[in-house]
Amino acid sequence: MMQTMQSKNGFTLIELLVVIAIIAILAAILFPVFATAREKARQSACASNFKQMGLAMIQYTQDYDEQPPDGVTRTNSASGWAGQIYPYLKSAKVYVCPDDQTPGASCSYVYNRNTQNETATNFTRWVTNWPTFPLSQYANVSKTILLAEVTGSAGYDVSSQDPNNTKSDLYLTAHSGGGFTGGFSPDGKGGAGDDYDPDSANYSSTDQPCWAESTGCAAGFTLKYVTGYPSASLAVAHQLFTSPTGVHSGGANYLLADGHVKWLMGSQVSAGGNSSSTAGAGDCGNDVTGSIWAANTKCTNPGAVITWSIY
Repeated sequence: MMQTMQSKNGFTLIELLVVIAIIAILAAILFPVFATAREKARQSACASNFKQMGLAMIQYTQDYDEQPPDGVTRTNSASGWAGQIYPYLKSAKVYVCPDDQTPGASCSYVYNRNTQNETATNFTRWVTNWPTFPLSQYANVSKTILLAEVTGSAGYDVSSQDPNNTKSDLYLTAHSGGGFTGGFSPDGKGGAGDDYDPDSANYSSTDQPCWAESTGCAAGFTLKYVTGYPSASLAVAHQLFTSPTGVHSGGANYLLADGHVKWLMGSQVSAGGNSSSTAGAGDCGNDVTGSIWAANTKCTNPGAVITWSIY
């Protein structure tokens, strides 16, 4: 009886190589998609943080006669807005963006210092706060930045409401030469003109965050915008940015003064300080004085969607 020969089932070497090549091609196509999806998720989580802080800002503003937070002091060395609105949030996690790689990050967001009235007369310099402009004085609340994104801000506690706690965002102590240490959550003016220097607790400080152009910053806690270069920003201010493009797919999230959140590329954001009477009607920035018209109110730049200026 002849023995029936049984055929062997399996892949040849060529077939295996073809399968491996197909898998490699699919992986090369899909991995960037997965990375983009993860980044979109982080961007959405950051936008959710902004939305919650926006609601807190609105509640604070309603409780204080249409005056937004002003920080614990108005000097060139402190802010503290995050501690002021914490009672409305009750969560320190809201202050940290998932894309912020700062070790032990305390706050991933920067407050618009242009909201504070530095020419007001109803305060005592070095003793009381410079008040903020009421919302009624904003040229356009839906186009004015209230919060933007930053990195490098750590080493303090936004949740502590104890003004005697040296790590509290509401802590404040005066120096004999003028100025304060305290109020560590940062503020800034957007990075244009000669007013580009933002604020944080950098007055003779060696253990708290401060901005990139300052000296004496705590190791690893050098504050920088992660928004990308704003429109008309000056080269002198670019040291304050991590990159020409934003942290979230080339752009960044922003909280506007009316409480809504937008994602925009830096080129769509007008940089700089408040408008002055000497600024031309078409001046959208790039002015050494930092003068800039509110976006889409007097600014003729069609790319300007929002602005750091309030009037």
